Amino acid sequence: MSPGLPLGKLLAVTAGLPDKKPTTQPATQPFSPALPSAPVIDRDFENRLAQKLTNRMKKENMGVQEKVRWQDISREALPEAFNIEVLQNETVYQKFLRIAEGRQLAENEFRIVEKKLGVSTKELLGFMQKAVQSGNAEWLPIFEQVRSRYFCRRCGSSHYEEWPSLYGDTYTCLDCREIGPLNSLQILFRLHSVDVPGQTQVDTDKCKPDQTVRSYSLEFTFAQEKAAEELWQQVHRQKAQETLLWAACGAGKTEVCFPLIDSFLRQNKKVLFAAPRQDVVHDVQPRLQKNFPEYNIKILSGALPQDMEPSKLTVATTHQVLRFYRAFHLIILDETDAYPYEGSSVLEYGIRQALRPDGQIICLTATPSAEILLRVKSQKCAIVRLPVRHHGFPVPVPEWQKNKLTRDRSLVELKKVLLKLIADGPILVFVPTVALVKEWTGVLKMAFSDLRVEGSWSSDAARREKIVLFRQGDINIFVCTSILERGITIKGVQVAVLFADHTLYDARALVQMAGRTGRSAECPFGRAVFIYAEQTQAMIQANRWIQDQNRLAEEWGCLNG
Repeated sequence: MSPGLPLGKLLAVTAGLPDKKPTTQPATQPFSPALPSAPVIDRDFENRLAQKLTNRMKKENMGVQEKVRWQDISREALPEAFNIEVLQNETVYQKFLRIAEGRQLAENEFRIVEKKLGVSTKELLGFMQKAVQSGNAEWLPIFEQVRSRYFCRRCGSSHYEEWPSLYGDTYTCLDCREIGPLNSLQILFRLHSVDVPGQTQVDTDKCKPDQTVRSYSLEFTFAQEKAAEELWQQVHRQKAQETLLWAACGAGKTEVCFPLIDSFLRQNKKVLFAAPRQDVVHDVQPRLQKNFPEYNIKILSGALPQDMEPSKLTVATTHQVLRFYRAFHLIILDETDAYPYEGSSVLEYGIRQALRPDGQIICLTATPSAEILLRVKSQKCAIVRLPVRHHGFPVPVPEWQKNKLTRDRSLVELKKVLLKLIADGPILVFVPTVALVKEWTGVLKMAFSDLRVEGSWSSDAARREKIVLFRQGDINIFVCTSILERGITIKGVQVAVLFADHTLYDARALVQMAGRTGRSAECPFGRAVFIYAEQTQAMIQANRWIQDQNRLAEEWGCLNG
């Protein structure tokens, strides 16, 4: 199979069918978008290719005796043309359905499925077409035209690059390149979710949080039990399509979702736990696996090879979610206001597309965006509050330290601050840019030559290894960008935010960074210090936000200190 060959046409090759009359329209329809300038097809090339395919299929004894000809794919076309014994193997076919269910597969993923099934490319294509003919799957062109614009069917983006090809103007989607580039010469295979016949339907009343027989690694506090019960009521009783769980940093919001997740898994329904960042995903998966040991919980992130093993409970970054289509009954979307998810229409499209039409979404965050609060206000989104940390101590309110960080005297003052922090535990030093990570890692290494100082950022190849060392206590001062502002708990950690008045820092980012302190029950206290040159509204709002959260926790009567 030649790279770039329109697979839709290759699949449509059948023997003994009438010649397709040449037209001015692209022969690849409906597998190529109707481009603005109609592409002219090289018929001589197609004929030569058909002859080569004929020779090869005869040589490989694929049951083709006559010259193959091009034909548009239809429900009636295949798989009779592929007279392959393995297609009659129902066991392999059912395994294929389990792997591909709820997924949308691009050509670069076919080989992964082939390897998983132990079949060849032609056998896999036969299974795919068999699923299409059964009405459970479909072949789709990568781009769909809506009025005068073209949209990628996998990510919903209209951001593409145009380039010339044998088949005329061709488009490559620019917004889903992170999980493999797609262009308009390719097709997308989509296998719809199919309810398993005879699956056990469990009465959800038996799965109430207070009735579940499952014990969790974290013993729920009064506030967590209250939040878990409200969440269960919103989903199962009120049938809310979208619910916001607004929790304080370190409140244990992930664990509060466990009874709800359990109720869906007991009904044999699929659950997705998604988060925008790899670090959050890799932190959450072990916690889920520990509490749901009977399930093989899959993790999908850019740091790992793609895993096609089907799972009832999947943990994935929001980019990886673009691989699914109407697959999940329940999606838990953690850190919904975090970069790169917030403001990304592509990633939001992916989450909505991965949800079944009757599915429900739970959004988790300590710092909800104005947009989701507006949906709450308009009653389009339900809300559940959890204002207190699991150990009952308040979130530390950040201290402010004015320092321009420009002169030797400034560094002396900074060193005094950090020396006081290091006496209580390791320090996370946040800076706004990658360049500043490299600069300040060097500065602090010189200032603290007796300590181990490391730095990292999103594209740092050694990022995960360094984070592991920091968790283990082998690094004393860790300089980083916002990559660690969420989803990570390190016992006894203290926080210093350099250039806290930088324009890249909004109130939510500052709250999240301060919220890294005092998260563990063994060390419920900690200090967060904002180092700044000029006071900003974001700093004021961040402090006010934390104080309001602590005040609400006090009103609930849940604070220990």
